[in-house]
Amino acid sequence: MFTPVGSLLKTLPRRSKISEAILAIYVRQAFSESLSEVCADLSDTILRGVRAVSFKNKILTVKSPHLVSVELQMRSGGLLRAINGVLGRKAVYRLRFRTG
Repeated sequence: MFTPVGSLLKTLPRRSKISEAILAIYVRQAFSESLSEVCADLSDTILRGVRAVSFKNKILTVKSPHLVSVELQMRSGGLLRAINGVLGRKAVYRLRFRTG
């Protein structure tokens, strides 16, 4: 029996060494889940313009429209807690917002 990939992405392996590419996939999935939870009061139209573009050196870079970036910056503490909560450990230390 095969395990669906989606269920594998919900838990971050406890091993200390994990490839950066695999960790980036986990972080992006956790960001998507956390964004819809933390920003549930924002419309789906607004949230569709938000996406994680890169994860490097424990910094997650998020691209979104300018005014949405400002709103997300104000909610960044909650987003970080939610992302790391989904991952089960502190993997993301900072969020960087880019407009575009």
